[in-house]
Amino acid sequence: MQGRLPEIDLNRCTGCGRCVAACEPHVLSLEPVRWQKFAVLHEPERCTACNACAVICPFHAITMRTPRTAADRESGSTTGA
Repeated sequence: MQGRLPEIDLNRCTGCGRCVAACEPHVLSLEPVRWQKFAVLHEPERCTACNACAVICPFHAITMRTPRTAADRESGSTTGA
């Protein structure tokens, strides 16, 4: 797994699919959530952290972040951002 992964803000994502089209390793897809589609990272281990999805998103719904480990979550650390 790479150091940084795309984090998708479902409040900003419109399901336009631009990030999916820009993702060369094809690790993003559009998935239905209730009655809308949203971008979802489905294979984080294959993500190259190229940032293309975040750059192309016109709604600024994707931020590249360092994933939090289980130990970080248990301790309440927010250093993964």
